[in-house]
This record gives sequence, structure tokens and C-alpha cells, in this order.
Amino acid sequence: MSQENVEVVRRAFDAFNARDVDQLVSMSAEDCEWRPFRAQLEGIVYRGHEGVRQFLSDIDEDWEAFRIDPVEFHVRRERVAVVGRVSARGRGSSPEIDSIAGFVHELDQGRIRRVTSHSDAEAALEAVRLRD
Repeated sequence: MSQENVEVVRRAFDAFNARDVDQLVSMSAEDCEWRPFRAQLEGIVYRGHEGVRQFLSDIDEDWEAFRIDPVEFHVRRERVAVVGRVSARGRGSSPEIDSIAGFVHELDQGRIRRVTSHSDAEAALEAVRLRD
């Protein structure tokens, strides 16, 4: 099932970049948890389908442009670690971002259960390697 999980995650990035909230919600488990960069700093977890909707709304509120282009996929069981290029431009006078980051997607029966962002791509890879 690992290749199927990679395809789910690939489609999730496509939906995120297109801001297709309905597609992203349909790919996520009802009790999913999303832990993007900012939310982790603020101690927030976006939970459930409403959390996915709020996450995308918050991204669009904070950023004029924000996309993640996957570069590498690494699979271990139901986890997919992605190394991706983050390209973003903040609203107002905020600087542009162009960096590499890591993302861990945990899936359950082909649906996204948890997403955790890592500013260090190696941390995402380690998270997948070390967990059983």
C-alpha cells in the first residue's frame, strides 16, 4: 500500500497548492490533525475537517502566496515523509521565503490522519525512520 499512500500525499499537495479545500477534506480522516509550522509555534493543532478548512483559511490570510512543491517521497508503512520546497510571499512588507522543509503524513486506510511540518527536512526523515 506504500505506493498508494505516496499518491494520496502527492494529490494532497496538489490540492493544497490549488487551495482545493473540498478535495483536501475528502482525503483527510474525520479526526485528522494538521500541525503546520506556525501552529506548532503557537501550540495549535488543526483538528478534523473544520480544522483543515481553518488551516487553509489561515494560510490565505497570512500569505499572499504559499506553495509546497514535493521533491522527494520516503515511505515507511503508513507514513510518508516528504522533502519539499516551500515558496511563500507574506502580505505587506514580509519577506519572501524559498526553503527546503520536511513533512510527515500519517495515513490510515488511504486517508490522511496526521500531518506534521518540520523546518528541517532531515527531522521529517528521522521521524519516519525511527517510529514503528
